[in-house]
Amino acid sequence: MPKFNINWNVTRACNLRCKHCYYDAASPLPDELSTDEAFALIDDIAATFGDNVRVTLGGGEPLVRSDLFEIIRYGKERGVSLVLASNGIALTEAVAKRLKDTGIEEVIIAIDGMQQTHDSIRGKGVFERTVKGARACKAAGLGLVIDPCIMKQNERETAQILDLAEELGARQARLFHYIAMGRGAAEIPDAELDLAEYARNVQQLYEEQTNRTNLEVCTTQACQYWVVLKRMAEAGRAVPDFYFHEVPGCRAGIGMLSIKPNGDVVPCPLLDVKAGNVREQRLREILESEVFTRLQSREVQGRCGVCKFRDLCGGCRVRAYITTGDYMGEDPLCGEVFFERA
Repeated sequence: MPKFNINWNVTRACNLRCKHCYYDAASPLPDELSTDEAFALIDDIAATFGDNVRVTLGGGEPLVRSDLFEIIRYGKERGVSLVLASNGIALTEAVAKRLKDTGIEEVIIAIDGMQQTHDSIRGKGVFERTVKGARACKAAGLGLVIDPCIMKQNERETAQILDLAEELGARQARLFHYIAMGRGAAEIPDAELDLAEYARNVQQLYEEQTNRTNLEVCTTQACQYWVVLKRMAEAGRAVPDFYFHEVPGCRAGIGMLSIKPNGDVVPCPLLDVKAGNVREQRLREILESEVFTRLQSREVQGRCGVCKFRDLCGGCRVRAYITTGDYMGEDPLCGEVFFERA
């Protein structure tokens, strides 16, 4: 059974001001969970999921939070599998070693292109510091995942990003396809791939995977990638192992949830539909909320609802929500390339 994934943004504070940030991360929220509340949340996570859970500590930039290592240490003591998601610039050798010693198993680092492109999105000089941080994590014995955000500005650099991930010793490249939200909606509102670009990129990811034996290529909200993989498997071509073991397609509310710094629970980091708050409810109760129950049913609407790949793909619930106002609506990037009527 696949591990349930929890994305816990421990703070909104951040040491960068990236143009594409969906969260508009900058300063901390005034009502972020205290250290004791964070410990209580870890207790609830352990009680709800046992060892069948993987918690990613993100932000903002989680390393900005002063009690981060206390939270990590407590989570480790409770037997929770912990991962850190970082922009990489604060990951010195000493910090990486401390993360490893305290209980972090793997670090997810965002690299959004080669130096000029990455720096144009995240700030001058950030690329070199990020790559240095990734190398420090590997030297400390941490697992490494590279987490690019693919948009019009860097789509043509996809292969180079994957080359770099491989060179850095990452076990996985987990690609996110840009959705204009937060700061991104204000600064680069037209950076989303159109349907043709998206379809081409998703197909490219499969071709890139076939040429790489040491790097797993997967996606976060490009659930149509599962359609590509199914078609390839049916054609007798090789597909990555995760195809057989992970929750397929859109995992929002099905294989994952996200916790905001103030304890609000949403189905995925970008799907801003509140299902509850950990200060007021246990996770088990939130998982039984109407929001999660509807998502788990996969009773999606429009083209997604009549597609033969509904249960495999399901369509991105974030794109559906932004476009239609209904998180069970039709994914606008589910075009003829992917769609097959059931």
